[in-house]
Amino acid sequence: MRLLISLRKSFFVTVQRRGLTPSVPSKHSPLCRAASRMAGSQEVDVKARVLVLSGKEAPELSVLETLPPEVKVVGIGKSRADFPDLSDADLATVDVLLACGTGPQAGARGNLQALWPRLSGLRWLHSVFAGLEHLMFPELADSKVVMTNAKGNFSHSIAEWALTACLFFAKDVRRLQAAKAVQKWEPYAVEELRNKTLGVVGYGDIGQTCARIARVFGMRILALRRRTELSESERDSGLKVFPPDQLEALMAASDYVVMALPHTPATDKLVGRAALAALQPHAVLVNIGRGKTLDEDALVAALQQEQLRGAALDVFQTEPLPKSSPLWDLPNVLLSPHSADRTATFQHEAVEQFVSNAKRYIAGQSLENIVDKKAGY
Repeated sequence: MRLLISLRKSFFVTVQRRGLTPSVPSKHSPLCRAASRMAGSQEVDVKARVLVLSGKEAPELSVLETLPPEVKVVGIGKSRADFPDLSDADLATVDVLLACGTGPQAGARGNLQALWPRLSGLRWLHSVFAGLEHLMFPELADSKVVMTNAKGNFSHSIAEWALTACLFFAKDVRRLQAAKAVQKWEPYAVEELRNKTLGVVGYGDIGQTCARIARVFGMRILALRRRTELSESERDSGLKVFPPDQLEALMAASDYVVMALPHTPATDKLVGRAALAALQPHAVLVNIGRGKTLDEDALVAALQQEQLRGAALDVFQTEPLPKSSPLWDLPNVLLSPHSADRTATFQHEAVEQFVSNAKRYIAGQSLENIVDKKAGY
């Protein structure tokens, strides 16, 4: 009993230092259950030592309590100064790094670069985001460290936003809002998404989820991707694929275009003046990928000249969007502050994804969502 009490106290002190929870865990909490197991058996054989690159107030850190006892979190912080109890020799034994947190709690590229020379034993790095550009640097890209991301975790919420944006223009929600403001009853014809063509630029997990939801509305799907071969299910669905050098052809054939691209040197401002000029005047452009894949200046000019019906943007070249941006004042633009994926549980679910992968790691199984560090996704 004394040993059990001592272990519970030890766990509580450790958790307080890590910023996982401010209250004493109940006897039913994962931490106390782990303490009970340790008290009743021999010391657990640690199979993974995890360093968490995050501010200590990130609420999703509570999910780390569900890690198996063989996985030890050795520290949580963003700089070397946040780990005063860890020597450089301790850091060299870290084999797993979890990068998480949002806003001021997020670990960033500079934080990781500063710690990098001390992480000589690192084997696996997991990011709770789908994009990699906020963490990637040459030494990491060239290393043998396996990197995984949160592919699939945000796809449905982002795809819902994309189709909401299409409906915003199809049903002319701006007209409804304006009529309500002046108490004006004026019936009008609305547009259906049924039988319209959705072009998806970047047919990864998010793009494919957009396509699945769009098919429920009866939309036809065009996709831009490097691999042009179709799977059996893609052939059955009627998918038509365009290679990257046929971007303008896809744009010209689409009523709605959803951009779901990662940002890499190859996709920087991929959608520019020529691609925008190919759009039909009634077309709508939706960007849910990365802001830097779209030439914003070219988009502003196209919108001002009414070359397309409108645009819905959740991502931007500079975030927050500067107050000087013309996008704020354009009536045919729907703006969102990079919130398409920001559900009440999105970060907790992303860390749950890491916990699931950690179980695979200690079991010697292949990790899920391994990314190509050179390609950037």
